[in-house]
Amino acid sequence: MSSPSPNPGAIMALADKTNRPNSSVKYQLVCCQRCAQMLDVETNFHQLEETILSELSAAESNRNPDGRPKSHRHSDQQPGGDIRERLRTAALEVRDEEDLALGRRQIVFSRDVAEEDGKHDRLRLMELLSDVSTVDHPICSSCTDSVMEELELEIQSVEKECVTYEYFLKQFKKNLTDGADAETVDLPSLQKELRELEEEERLLREQMKDAEGERQTLLIKEDFLKMEGEKMKRAEEEYFRERAQLDRELTELEDEQDSVNYQMRVSEMVLDKLKKTNIFNIAFHIWHQDQFGTINGFRLGRLPGSPVEWPEINAAWGQTVLLLYSLAKKMNFTFERYKLVPFGSHSYIECLDDQNKKLPLYGDGGFKFFWDSKFDHAMAAFLDCLHQFKGQVEKSDSGFCLPYDIEPGPARIRDVHSGASYCIRAQFNSVEQWTKALKWMLTNLKWGLAWVVSQFGEVSDQ
Repeated sequence: MSSPSPNPGAIMALADKTNRPNSSVKYQLVCCQRCAQMLDVETNFHQLEETILSELSAAESNRNPDGRPKSHRHSDQQPGGDIRERLRTAALEVRDEEDLALGRRQIVFSRDVAEEDGKHDRLRLMELLSDVSTVDHPICSSCTDSVMEELELEIQSVEKECVTYEYFLKQFKKNLTDGADAETVDLPSLQKELRELEEEERLLREQMKDAEGERQTLLIKEDFLKMEGEKMKRAEEEYFRERAQLDRELTELEDEQDSVNYQMRVSEMVLDKLKKTNIFNIAFHIWHQDQFGTINGFRLGRLPGSPVEWPEINAAWGQTVLLLYSLAKKMNFTFERYKLVPFGSHSYIECLDDQNKKLPLYGDGGFKFFWDSKFDHAMAAFLDCLHQFKGQVEKSDSGFCLPYDIEPGPARIRDVHSGASYCIRAQFNSVEQWTKALKWMLTNLKWGLAWVVSQFGEVSDQ
């Protein structure tokens, strides 16, 4: 379809340029209808070639009232080819350096005409060109080449389609010729076949209707299954979330259990160690230091060259009373005539015959102290209690024997091997013998301690 006639006002967009210096040729500016560039067209031609105008007028007269070209049979001759070639040869050149700087292009014609007639011919030419083509004119040389390339591609495509149509037309004619030689068509058979096909179509439509109903049912079932799937997915997510929570709690409980088991193992190790520990040996460490017997580091006795302070002696006697009291309690043994009262550095012994009589196992020294017999009576009473303890042990173990024999009456301790004996009293006795007797007494007490531990178990039974 051709484009509508161009607007002369749009084509002749600018007035004549008649005052160009140093030029005797008149120009008129027009605009390219494709790229909108300004064109300078020479105005000094009188008329176009008659053949060009007649061909363009003939092409316009062959168009239908609706603007479409009248149909005609395909021919190898192309009347418009000469026109395109002539327009292509219309030189579109740059006029001078001023037009080149302005970016304008110009169409050059060769013949001199009057100015008014030139305007009319140019307008007529542009209208004719626009009517017989799908491109509005005027256009520049670059756009003309582009349009020509597009048209040539379209012509090639149309020619290919014509070849295809001709091929199928020949095939159609051949089939008609072959069909004329065939036998006469059996109309009743064709009608029967048609009825069968219609019946088959009806059955297929019914099947399609049933299939559509089944499809709708399946879609409803699919929606239901999707909803169930979503519920299952949410339930699965909830399950895994709870599973993760339970796994975390289980891990924490296992860690806590491992910690408790470790603490139990440590506690059992400590308990085994404590069971094997002799609590009496730890609480009452009996040893010796030179000529002194010691208990928990406290020396018991005095020597001229090593005067021991009385607070230390009192502390040693307090530890000794506590040890014998603990051993007797372990054996559930009660002393006769005396009761041991451990009271630290002021421990004493009560006489069961006279409860108001207390025998102190502590002193402060001095002249008056050595003439006080209560301290001596208390040491003699303690030695008697130790002798009773020995007798109770011998009842349980006939093989038990202390390293030093005890004589409670004179309050002496005798070495069975050498026969030497020392009195435990401080009055009318030398400090060396008194210290020696106290040392032997602690030795016997240590042996009694070892026997009690061996017979009555470890600390768990204490």
